[in-house]
Amino acid sequence: MTSIDKNYLVILAGSPRGGEKTWQSMYKNLLEPLNADLALCCSDKWDQNISLFEKADYKWTFKEFSNYEDYYKNNFKGNWQKYFETGKDTGLYSSGMVHFVFKDIIKKNYLNILKEYKYIVYTRFDQFYVDTHPRAIDGRILIPEGEDYHGICDRHALFPSEFSEEFLSICSFIDSDVALQNIKTFNNCETTFLQQLENNGLIKNVKRYKRIQFTSSLRGEHTNWRVAKYKLHLYKKLMIKYPEEFITSIKNSIDKHDFYNYFLKEPLLTANYIYLKTRRLLGKLKITLL
Repeated sequence: MTSIDKNYLVILAGSPRGGEKTWQSMYKNLLEPLNADLALCCSDKWDQNISLFEKADYKWTFKEFSNYEDYYKNNFKGNWQKYFETGKDTGLYSSGMVHFVFKDIIKKNYLNILKEYKYIVYTRFDQFYVDTHPRAIDGRILIPEGEDYHGICDRHALFPSEFSEEFLSICSFIDSDVALQNIKTFNNCETTFLQQLENNGLIKNVKRYKRIQFTSSLRGEHTNWRVAKYKLHLYKKLMIKYPEEFITSIKNSIDKHDFYNYFLKEPLLTANYIYLKTRRLLGKLKITLL
């Protein structure tokens, strides 16, 4: 049951990665400012003795698949297999095949819960938030700027609950004739998401906002796609997957608050930002001098 004063539901879908520091940033900058309820959607193979499961209002777990292709074989009969084969080297086959399933499971089993709320935040477990998340705008789908990779970023979105069914219908889209007929030369998760939004008309509702989060990973954590290589210093075992995503997020926050105020608010993140920027500058200088 939703609380009378709660308009937002945050859904974390996928694999519970990123660790407690990442999730604490989510509580601080997303869950609490929006006064949101929390839903988790993941397989049953994960340890549930973590703060997320203590805080969650909904725990949508399912039996882990030994092969995620089995989900498609049991639920779809069309073009999904040919579609995924077009992205074997782009992450579509290895990563998209997995995380598309979460959207379909939520759509088929929990749509009634989503529609009890006014707004839905659909995101991943591994998003580290460096500043307060923006509030909803009626009729708009808020997606952070950047990380588009020839399509549109599919890691995070805030949207009116009335869009839930269309937003979550990516498996039905890739199983359709129209998806197979309009495959891009370079096909990945982001191009697929963009084509889905274009096909169902939701693209006209998309509004980009200044990025205030980056994708994190604990050292040695399993991933279906990119392995994190950049250490987040002074944060035990925490890594940055995409350094440009981190730099952009901190820069946006500094521009919003000014450097001094943001440093007082987030000194460790600011120090890592200075370090990465200096490292890049020295790298460019070295190349110039060679």
